[in-house]
Amino acid sequence: MKTQAVVVADDPVYLSWLENAAGSNADFSLIRPLDAEDLIERVQMMGRVDAVFFQFERANLDVRLSMMERLVERAPDIAVAGLGADSNPDVVLAAMRAGARDFFVLRRDEADVAALLSKLLRRSQTVPRPQQRQGHLYGVFASQPLDAIAFVAGHLALSCVEQLPKSEPTLLIDVATPPGAAAVFLNISQTYSVLDAINDVYRCDQTLVDTAFSRHASGLYLLSLPEDLIGRPQFVFDDFVKLLQVVRGLFGCVVVAFDAHWPVDCISAVLAQAERALLLSDQSIIKSRHSKYLLRALRLDDCPLDRTSLLVDGYRKRIGLEPENLAEILDLPLFGRLSSSTNHGRIQAMNAGEPMFSIAPKEPFCADIRALASALLAGQTQMDVSKGGLSRLFG
Repeated sequence: MKTQAVVVADDPVYLSWLENAAGSNADFSLIRPLDAEDLIERVQMMGRVDAVFFQFERANLDVRLSMMERLVERAPDIAVAGLGADSNPDVVLAAMRAGARDFFVLRRDEADVAALLSKLLRRSQTVPRPQQRQGHLYGVFASQPLDAIAFVAGHLALSCVEQLPKSEPTLLIDVATPPGAAAVFLNISQTYSVLDAINDVYRCDQTLVDTAFSRHASGLYLLSLPEDLIGRPQFVFDDFVKLLQVVRGLFGCVVVAFDAHWPVDCISAVLAQAERALLLSDQSIIKSRHSKYLLRALRLDDCPLDRTSLLVDGYRKRIGLEPENLAEILDLPLFGRLSSSTNHGRIQAMNAGEPMFSIAPKEPFCADIRALASALLAGQTQMDVSKGGLSRLFG
């Protein structure tokens, strides 16, 4: 059965180009609708339509985006794609956020057009899809906003990139406060934030990831809060939980950084999804007290904490609560501890927008964070003594 496709374009050259690219596998019809409602009516009158291609240029951008969004809303089973004379990043991103599954450049992407139509033909066959494999999901959180949350989560994510094969990419989602800290620490100027991804959750697929998500030179993908956000972020939390479910199917590993300035039921929802969640604290009395208050609230809410462990950050001997004592006070298993910086390496790394692995590779923190990643990926309940994590804790 041939694919039935519609081309919404001002220039008929797009029609002839698509016909040549697809060969005999599809029938195309060129239409020039007046607005979104006119497009919907025409598509409905045509009967079966498998795909709609929209030509975009700056002069018609808003009108075409409105058409695409309305079509995706009214007919989600119809695949939509963008067309353009070039790959202007602003136009491509706008099309993807409106629901486009791909964006094709005139006279350049013939092979990709044929591949998309092939996928559509396979979808038309009622073959059940195999269950999608779920990637790892780890949470790093604290009872209060701390820049250490994003710093530790970012280095954990970088270590996962090092230890996982390239076919299993890693995503860091930073919704902790201060906002945008992970992007600052990694020197990433993001144009697409985690708030955008939450709004686009029902359109989130590999194409959106490749087109819109920020990416570090290491290969790590990032979704962070906007750096200039004032106050707490406003979003639909159910959509955030849905986003976590979606990205687990697209990444080999997802690390989520957050703090406890959310309603208790929202924190519980993230902890319930996490394969392992690490409550971050230092050895101070104030941090330990706030951690205890948070855990008490979670337990009163019947939040399952069986996969939540304590991670002590900035550890120094004989300056405060020892990690074992702190774990006992909080009634949490101790996963391990991360060494404090010996030569201000952490501050230098933060200010330079470079990982500690580059700025101060001999710092004990670097060995500790790699041991942490190894233990998590191996499904262990605590860091290996032999790999640095707990070696000095009992020494």
